[in-house]
Amino acid sequence: MSRAVRVGRTVAVAQPDSGAADRLSARGYRVRRTAHFTHCQRRQGGQAVILHPFDEATIDEDVSPMVGEELGSLGVLASDRDYGEALFAVVASTCPASMDCPDCGRLHLDQTAIWRHFSLNTLDRLRARLDAGPGPAGGSHTAVFAGVYRRILECRVGDSLLDVGSNLGHLPVLLAERAPEVAVVGCDVRPEAIACCDELAAATGAGATFRLADVLAPEFGEVGRFDTVTAVHVLEHLAEDELPVALGQLLAVCRRRLIVAVPYEETPQPLYGHRQAFTPAKLTGWGEWCVAALGGGRSRCEDVGGGFLVVDRA
Repeated sequence: MSRAVRVGRTVAVAQPDSGAADRLSARGYRVRRTAHFTHCQRRQGGQAVILHPFDEATIDEDVSPMVGEELGSLGVLASDRDYGEALFAVVASTCPASMDCPDCGRLHLDQTAIWRHFSLNTLDRLRARLDAGPGPAGGSHTAVFAGVYRRILECRVGDSLLDVGSNLGHLPVLLAERAPEVAVVGCDVRPEAIACCDELAAATGAGATFRLADVLAPEFGEVGRFDTVTAVHVLEHLAEDELPVALGQLLAVCRRRLIVAVPYEETPQPLYGHRQAFTPAKLTGWGEWCVAALGGGRSRCEDVGGGFLVVDRA
């Protein structure tokens, strides 16, 4: 069933009928098609309508790069805010939580419930990938993250783990499911992210807990100390001059092993909020910086869907 959701200046329509684009074109909309989307806009900067084929069962993390890459290539996403608005509109248009309210007849967008549905689908794909064992990603964003998460499960040490920058909570929930003997804590700087993480943990019954914390804030150390600390796709969102502070804070709360994962890029991708790009040489250099800051230990870099840095205190 077709469902339309407006978020800001964007209207997303899930599974539209075959004549929807033609009707919009007849009304003066410019219609452009990509592999997964039909983008319709009456004028530059005006309201956009995004038609797409995804539904309640097929929406998951693989859609995120499709929105960025395909709509970004049309030049209709000028910022990470535009990207976030378009992605949320697409996700919300597939979710039962976006149905008309029976009391007032209006469309209500329960962000936490919408992201919970998206995350539960994504977790199903991640679990299947982890159960299947290592294999080619085949262009799947979810498969790339499954490879990173698998390596973290292999590399984590001790009986406590802190995940920094947990976003929607996928990694902490998976870790808590697959290593129930480990005390797993996730943190993020955004209250709305923590709400989504808490909701996902409750929906899955996973034993992970979550805290609001900013890795750049002086009080970050109040989260406690953990045997393993992870930061997956976090550092690229920081400015270059913030890296020493962030890495210093991560090391300070880490008893034994720090694990950092970053995408390798030629240039930062602003649509995703990236403020710097990493290369193997650059990540290796920051690993050496960590060892020097600790006054000992060792570091190594691997290629696991991008850069995968492991720093050991001893």
